[in-house]
Amino acid sequence: MVLILALIFLILISMIPFIFIPLSPWFWFLWTFLGVILGALLFVLLVLLILLILQNSKPKNKFKHMLLRNACWIWLAFYHINLKVENLDNLPTEDEKYVIYANHKSNLDPMLIYYGLNRRISAIGKKTLFNHWFMKLLAKTFNAVPMDRDNDREAVKAMLVAIKKVKEGLPLIIFPEGGIKSRDTEEMVNLRAGAYKLATKSEAKIVPITIIGSSFSSKVKRNKKKNMKLIIHPSISKEEYKDLNTTDLGHMVENIINKGLHENKA
Repeated sequence: MVLILALIFLILISMIPFIFIPLSPWFWFLWTFLGVILGALLFVLLVLLILLILQNSKPKNKFKHMLLRNACWIWLAFYHINLKVENLDNLPTEDEKYVIYANHKSNLDPMLIYYGLNRRISAIGKKTLFNHWFMKLLAKTFNAVPMDRDNDREAVKAMLVAIKKVKEGLPLIIFPEGGIKSRDTEEMVNLRAGAYKLATKSEAKIVPITIIGSSFSSKVKRNKKKNMKLIIHPSISKEEYKDLNTTDLGHMVENIINKGLHENKA
């Protein structure tokens, strides 16, 4: 949808001299070239303006979701990623509270989940990702929660903000490995038990997701086709994990996610 609107916008800009000014074909050619560039710049400015307007809109704003999902689609198409989603019916309903936990091997992982699930969700990400002004703008529009893992006090504050968002009905993505620890294996290789407090403190369902193929994205040229897959596992209810400490709960989720990898290879 966004691409179609952009194309129409560029065509209209480039066709202005054909409609209003009866000049030579050489001028038409030059204007068409410059008009497309001007149209592209105006379109980028329009997108930035929309992001600024949407920063303070409701997290589950439908127009915001459409814009962000199309942005994810463009980004994944740019990297030639073919995404397959399995067991989409395992997702809780949109009016239920839930937190998504997944293995993490690429910076594209949040986009894969957002696009693949087609749900109005957000994420927790490391603070350094939001240092760039555009990423900061996008994160605020996305209602993402930046977390400084090197500062315990700031990490606790971020977790409290995230817990509040989940309680208010905004599902969040969190990668319990605490960043990309290894691209040599698709498996979860690190356990941060504190990550599971997001679900336990908000009394939300846990949705384990196995991401397959993203660890190889950095090893393949951008213009080469990349097949990736999301496997959505049955959610874990509060009743199922209430007697577990966060370490045991972490091992439980880790085993589910890694099992999805092993079964896919079999």
